[in-house]
Amino acid sequence: MSSGILNKRFPFSAVTGMDDVKRALECIVTDSDLKGLLIKGPGGTAKTLLVRSFVNLLPDKDIVNVPLNVTDEQLFGGMDMEHAITHGKAIIKDGLLKRAHNNILYLDNINLFDPRILNSIMDCVGSGRVVIEREGISSEYECETTVIATMDPAERSLSDHALDRFDMCVQTRSADSRKEIHSVIRSNMDFDSDPDGFAERYAVSDRMIAELIDTAKTNIVNVSLNRSALDKISRVCIELEITSSRGDVSTARVARALAALDGKKRISDEHIKDAAVLCLLHRRTAARIIEVAEEIPEIEKVIEAPEELKPKRINPENEKKEPITGYSDGKGKNIKFGDQKVISEITGAVKSRLDDLDTIESIRLHELAGTSKRKDMVTKKHSGRSRSYRMPDGKSTDPAFSATVKAAAPYQSTRDKKGLSIAIEPRDIRDKIRVKRDSCSFLFAVDVSGSLVKGGRMNDIKDGVKAMLIEGYVHRDKIALMTFTYDGIVISVPFTRSLENIYDVLDDTPTGGCTPLGAALLKMREYLMNYIRKNPEEHCYVILITDGEANEPVIKGNIPEVELKRITETMNIPNTEWIVVDSGLFANGANDAFKLARLLNGRYIKLEDLKAV
Repeated sequence: MSSGILNKRFPFSAVTGMDDVKRALECIVTDSDLKGLLIKGPGGTAKTLLVRSFVNLLPDKDIVNVPLNVTDEQLFGGMDMEHAITHGKAIIKDGLLKRAHNNILYLDNINLFDPRILNSIMDCVGSGRVVIEREGISSEYECETTVIATMDPAERSLSDHALDRFDMCVQTRSADSRKEIHSVIRSNMDFDSDPDGFAERYAVSDRMIAELIDTAKTNIVNVSLNRSALDKISRVCIELEITSSRGDVSTARVARALAALDGKKRISDEHIKDAAVLCLLHRRTAARIIEVAEEIPEIEKVIEAPEELKPKRINPENEKKEPITGYSDGKGKNIKFGDQKVISEITGAVKSRLDDLDTIESIRLHELAGTSKRKDMVTKKHSGRSRSYRMPDGKSTDPAFSATVKAAAPYQSTRDKKGLSIAIEPRDIRDKIRVKRDSCSFLFAVDVSGSLVKGGRMNDIKDGVKAMLIEGYVHRDKIALMTFTYDGIVISVPFTRSLENIYDVLDDTPTGGCTPLGAALLKMREYLMNYIRKNPEEHCYVILITDGEANEPVIKGNIPEVELKRITETMNIPNTEWIVVDSGLFANGANDAFKLARLLNGRYIKLEDLKAV
C-alpha cells in the first residue's frame, strides 16, 4: 500500500482479502471483555492500513498510537516538568494510557518494544487501571481499552507469556494470485487519483459493517453459551494441548461474538471452529513450526533417537490411553463431553486450519538456533542504550539528565538558583542504566560434495542458506561461511556483519568430490576455539548443512564412520551449540545426518522445512 493511503480514510471494505483479520477486528469491539488482538504478517501486507480503516468505522472510538521508543512518562503519565520548575509543586501530566480510556490502543511492531514496557501495558489493560507511584507523586486512573497490535515475525518473536496475553492472533499474507495482485494495484491507483470518489464507492458497504457491529454489541448478551458449547470448546483445547486457561475463555468469548455478528442467539459448531482458529494459533505447544524433526520411520531401524531429539507432536490415534470422555465438576460428579463424533470433526477442522496457518510463518534463523528470546544484559560500561536510571554508587560517571532534572524540579521554589534556570544538588543526581543485547555468531558450514550435486540438492541448499542469512542480517549478528568438499575446506567468509559478498560466494563455490566430514569438523573446532578466545562473551551456533555421510577419513585407512564418532567426542567447544540441517535423501533407509546430530548433541531439522523460509 502506498504511504499516502495511511494518511487518508481508506475504506475498510475495500481492503482485499484477509477475512480472518477483518472478522477478528469485528469481534474485538463487539465484546468489551476481549482486550487484545495481535496481527502478524510480513511487511507491506496492509496491517496498519486495515487497523486504521477499521477504526474509522467506529464513531465513538479514537486510535491512540504508542511509539516504539515510548518512555514511562509518555505512556503512563509522569511529573509535569514545567509546572514543577515554575511552581515547585509536583503534579501528574497525563500519559497515552489516559487517552486510551474507552478508545483503541494501537502498538505497531509490538515485538520490538521493550519487554518491560509491554508487560506493564498488558497489566494495565488487563486490570483496567493505571497506578503511578514514582518521583514522590501518586495517582490512579481508569484505562478500559482494547489493544490492537501488529508485528512482523521476521524481525523478532514474542515470548509465549506475551502472546498469551492476547485473546486473538491472526496472520496476514502477501497477495499470491494474479487476481489479488491486480486488485491491490487497482485499489491503490484508484484511491490515490480520487480518494473521495473511491471512498464513496464503498460507503454503503462500510456503513453496513458499522451497523452490523452496533447490532451485535447490543445483542451479544442474548447469545446463549450453553453446556454443550462449553464442552466442545474445552475438548478442542484439550485435544490441541492448550495449557493456558486464557485459550478456553477467549475461544468462548469469541464464539459468542461471532454468533452475535451473525445475528444468532446460539453458538454453532462453525462459530466454535472459527473462534478456535482465531484464539489458539499462538497458544499451541504441541505443534510448533520449529521442532526437532517429523517422524522418520527409517531412523528407528538405525538408531534410537534420544528423548530431546524426538518429535514433540502427539498423534491421539496412536495413543493407547483411554479416550477422555468427560471432566470432573469438582464435586465428585463426572460431566460427559458432547457428542464425540461432532467434537472430533470440530477438532480435525481446527487442526487443519491451524496447520495451514503455521506454514505461513517462516522458519527463522533465531528460532532455529533457539535464540529468538534473547534478553538485554545490563552493562556497567558507558555503552548500550539507556533503559532507565538509578541512584549513583559513589561519584556519578554516566548521569541521566532528564531523571536528574525531574528529581530536582519540585524543590526549585526553595533553592537559590543563582541566576540559573534550575538548581541541582548532589542528592538529585541519577545515573543511567544501560543495556545491550547479548551477541551471537553463526557459522554456516555447508557440505558441497558430489553426493549432493548428484541428488540435485545444491540449489535447495543455497536457497536455504540465503534465506537464513537474510534473517541474520535483520538482527545484525556476526555470520561466517565455511564450505567443504574433497578439494578443500575453506572459510569462505570470516565472521562479519557485512553480507554483501556471501551470496556471490555461495553461487561461485565449486562442488563435487567426496565428503571430508571429519576433517571439516576439526577445522570448525580450530576456527571457533580461536574466535571464542578473542570474543569470550559471544555465543556461537554452528549451522551444519550436510547429508551426514562421511566417506573420506582424516587419516588414510581409517573407517570414516568410526573416525567421525571419535572426532565428535572432541567437539566440546565453549559457548557453542550445533544445528544439523539434513540435506540428504535417506539413501538405503539410513539417516546419517540424524545420527550426526545425536553425536554432536545438537538439533536436527530437514532441509525441506528450511526451504519454507
